[in-house]
Amino acid sequence: MDEVLSCSRMEESETSRMNSESARKSNIERCLFWAMFLWPVTLLVCDAVGNWIHSGYPYSIAAYMGSPIFAAILIGIALRYYPASRRFLKWFAGIILVIALYIGVGYYYDSLQHGWKWLESALRSPIFWLAGLLVFLSVIYLIVPQRTWGWLGDGVKLLWKRIGHHQGGLHDRE
Repeated sequence: MDEVLSCSRMEESETSRMNSESARKSNIERCLFWAMFLWPVTLLVCDAVGNWIHSGYPYSIAAYMGSPIFAAILIGIALRYYPASRRFLKWFAGIILVIALYIGVGYYYDSLQHGWKWLESALRSPIFWLAGLLVFLSVIYLIVPQRTWGWLGDGVKLLWKRIGHHQGGLHDRE
């Protein structure tokens, strides 16, 4: 009788643990999606403020500098809670690629009319490189199968350990 009760309690605790993990996963994913969809609202507010003060700086700063930085922060949070945010990362990578395609087509047609001078100044900007890196990583994330990511993660961890031990050896000699 005691064995049946203990088995029942173990099943209940396992079920409650699974329910709490499912709720946590849902909560993390919901927060990430809300943050992603509230960013355009933030851009609209910055645009309205810029129009109100007769300046385009609030929108420009938020759109061109803030967007890649905000995306990197969201990706960092999502990677921290990876198993719970796998679906969010797939959607986010897809949205990054659609937006990059839209902006790239706009830049291409603008360059046909005005030349390629903007490219020289854009290539000097760290923000441009961060946005390019986000697009590149999004493509890689969507193309590479999930089982390969585990293999890559193990390889990176091993490399990180080797670099750490190698650096430790250098400090011991000094």
